[in-house]
Amino acid sequence: MADGTATAHGQDEKKIELTDETIAKCNVPRARKISREHNIPIGDLRELEDMRQRFRQHLRQRTRQAHKEVLHVVSDLKDKDDSARKRLQEIMTDVQKLLETCDDKIRVQLDLEQRTADHKAKIAHHMETLQSTHCPILVAGETSSGKSSLINVLLGEYLLPSHHLSCSSVICKVQYGEDQRAVVHYKDKPPATIPLPAGKDDLAGHLFKKSDREKESGCREVDIYLPLDYMKSGIFIVDSPGIGESDIMSAAVMEYLQQAFAFIYVIKSDNAGGVQDDRLKKLLKEVRNSRKQDKLQPLNPASAIFVCNRWDIVEKHGPAEADKVKQDIIRKLRACWPGFRPHQVFFMNTERAARDLRAGYVADDLAKLIEGIEELIPRALQAKTHVSWSWAMYLVGRVAHYINSFLLKSAMTSSQLRQRYKKAKDDLDSLKAYADTMLTNQKQMLEDVKCELLAAMTTFLQEETTESAMQSWTESEVPEVEKGMEWEVLQYQIESRISTRLVELIDEWEIKMKHFQTKGEELQKTIVAGMSTVEVRLFKIEDELSNQDRHRNITVFQTQRPQKKKSVRNLVDFSTEHLSRSDKILLGVTAPLLATFGVIGAVAASPALAVMGIQALKKKYTDQQERHKYKADKCKYMAERAMERLEHFRKNGDSIRKYVQERLKSVEDHLHAFGHNLPMRMKAQLQLMERIEKDQRTAKELASDYQPLLEKFSGMKAKLALFELEELNLLDPCRVRCDEVDETVKFYRLNMSLKKGKVTTMDGSKMDATIKSYSRKIDGTIVGDFTTARKLMHDNILRFVGICVIDQIPQLVLKAADGCLREYLQKGPRVSAMFGLNTLPAMRGVCAGLQYLHSKQLVSFFLS
Repeated sequence: MADGTATAHGQDEKKIELTDETIAKCNVPRARKISREHNIPIGDLRELEDMRQRFRQHLRQRTRQAHKEVLHVVSDLKDKDDSARKRLQEIMTDVQKLLETCDDKIRVQLDLEQRTADHKAKIAHHMETLQSTHCPILVAGETSSGKSSLINVLLGEYLLPSHHLSCSSVICKVQYGEDQRAVVHYKDKPPATIPLPAGKDDLAGHLFKKSDREKESGCREVDIYLPLDYMKSGIFIVDSPGIGESDIMSAAVMEYLQQAFAFIYVIKSDNAGGVQDDRLKKLLKEVRNSRKQDKLQPLNPASAIFVCNRWDIVEKHGPAEADKVKQDIIRKLRACWPGFRPHQVFFMNTERAARDLRAGYVADDLAKLIEGIEELIPRALQAKTHVSWSWAMYLVGRVAHYINSFLLKSAMTSSQLRQRYKKAKDDLDSLKAYADTMLTNQKQMLEDVKCELLAAMTTFLQEETTESAMQSWTESEVPEVEKGMEWEVLQYQIESRISTRLVELIDEWEIKMKHFQTKGEELQKTIVAGMSTVEVRLFKIEDELSNQDRHRNITVFQTQRPQKKKSVRNLVDFSTEHLSRSDKILLGVTAPLLATFGVIGAVAASPALAVMGIQALKKKYTDQQERHKYKADKCKYMAERAMERLEHFRKNGDSIRKYVQERLKSVEDHLHAFGHNLPMRMKAQLQLMERIEKDQRTAKELASDYQPLLEKFSGMKAKLALFELEELNLLDPCRVRCDEVDETVKFYRLNMSLKKGKVTTMDGSKMDATIKSYSRKIDGTIVGDFTTARKLMHDNILRFVGICVIDQIPQLVLKAADGCLREYLQKGPRVSAMFGLNTLPAMRGVCAGLQYLHSKQLVSFFLS
């Protein structure tokens, strides 16, 4: 009866409504009731707060299906990138065919410039790169940081037990396969196939070694195949060994790093001391070395994602401590990773995220990571494609310059040509003298900065706080003496700990004082400014050698209707559009490369301290009595050795000087490249002039040979410019976000209109703007419009702000107009005084702007 009453009462009881309020107030019994009524699984949870969080997830309806859709989005991004690369392949194929129609004079000239030399092989290389379907997501990180748990989360399935993959000593690739299986690749015998999931224990024996990770494993690599649809497009995940644990493992990781379109680095958040930045520095040093080896697909630091795992352990210490740890992690990443931005780091617990996924829910921290991946992957993919695009654009531009230079001869008398060539040679001599002086001054500036930094670092090494920090050791910080451990091994560990301590002290000093950062940035700015000046002057000289009218601006704001007999050169010409890009410097070296790999050169230098002077000191400690002395009082022994190490280092001026030099090596490398490449470029131009002077063809023959070719290359240049706008728009430093558009059209003609709007620039600044909107797909004419708008500099011309994308169509963003002359005239002045105050100045301003446009042989779209 009691049971029956209870049942009846239960049937009458209302179902608990799931709201934020009921979730916050529920206890464990009520949580179980909510679980039953709403069919929310909580059997895997023990803590009440975890149950509440599960209910909140259910309330937001973040399901496993939504997670899978996000992974399909990643696949869709890859498909879109495949389409863009295929489009660029087709353009490069056309370029290749066009080059075959060029005569030997053009092709020989290409081989005289470093960037275009051996162009056939370089085209083949870029085509091969663009055709590659490999898209690895490289997951690396600190030992026991939870890399494999994160991979399970990315896969959306608990397919790879983390205890099997932890401490892995080989590269492990997870990719698409119709059947679950693992293929183990050995160094000295045929591969073996292991069925999954039955063979997981067998697989574990191949994936990791329990000891002596410095030695190579007999297993070279493991491929794991899983039937996951979203990996069919070529995406695969690479679980790498711990970076920095051995040179062997790091070399293996670097192979995939060159191909990776996304790089995820996992940090063990609860580590004492936080981020193990020495490992990242070692990685960056390898990246810099790979750049020297002329690999064309370097790591793009902006594509890196940092996952701070085990964050729940940090949060248990309270919000204040968690915020302190978070800021410390961000500070260290900013110091050791070039161009780091806080939006690249994510804080989560991968085990909790995997647990929620198995129950059908997406944790909040995982959702944030997914959003970050969605944002960063497209940018990384475009960056890789940009490498091939920029080279193709440069190649086509150089050919167009050579052709225009030959056509110039057909439009001038011999006397006029000699006069122009004489001026060009004088200008080149003047530019060389200017560049030599500038280079000498910059080299001297570099040496002065080295001396300043050497003095600052020497002072720091002499400070009492530095000595105290080197002598302060606790039991947890010194190496343990394990049974059977040889003295050589122990001594290596001692020296490594001491060197690491010294590196950390110097890094902390630099983070606080910013000596290297400040001086390095000043040098970079000076170099960029100097090289940009030389580049502009050099291109101006080349422009005068390839255009009949040396004074005209060769681009038009709005293309007029072409006349049949007009040359392509009198229409839209893109030969100098890159000069308006603030991030370009001489000879194909760009400011982003200067900033990125320059910083890499600086931050990667610290580990050099680990080997400075060690060999000289080790000879003193070969006696086995040293082992007993160490065991008797480890902390005291470490303090004495560390102090001796510090004293040896600071007395060795060469060691400090080498350290400073290494931190500034990237600057030195760019100065060397500048000094080497500029004379080559100038020599190539002189040889081109000499070749043209000796050419015996008549003006008619030159026009017949080159005019059709010029039209084709101009069209190819327009195609490449269009490709950049449509496919590489995330990389444009002038890209802005359109926040608001006033649909009231101020002006309209043909397929273009002017509207008012509000935009946000790349640096986060918000501003009013005038948006020149296009209602049709962009073409060469619109690209020319964008190109010219970047160059116009006049107080009465709306300044270029950037480019925004609306409905997948790029729109030109200009500075907001102060007023409208047409409106002034339509309203009419109420009194003559107002005419003088408002209308007349506006008319004068418009006239001044038109005069400026006409001086550049441009016409206003709205007055034509």
